[in-house]
Amino acid sequence: MRGPVWGIVTAGIGVLMIGLLVAWGTAYGTWLDEIGPFIDDPSAAPEAPTIILPGLVGLLAVALVVGGVVIAVTTGPERGTRGR
Repeated sequence: MRGPVWGIVTAGIGVLMIGLLVAWGTAYGTWLDEIGPFIDDPSAAPEAPTIILPGLVGLLAVALVVGGVVIAVTTGPERGTRGR
């Protein structure tokens, strides 16, 4: 029984991570929209935050969701040991 439960928990963590990345992306997009009109000289523009780290976290989150769902679907209840 532990396999499906932990698979669902793992998938839930992945979904939560994806939700947090969507919130971060919304804030990042808002920052870009607000700073854009005030930039006269592109060389004087402030350095935009990189998206490499959030992209890697997003890939990890997708892997957690897929792996968790696969584990939850493919594992069944554990069998008890027979006493001899």
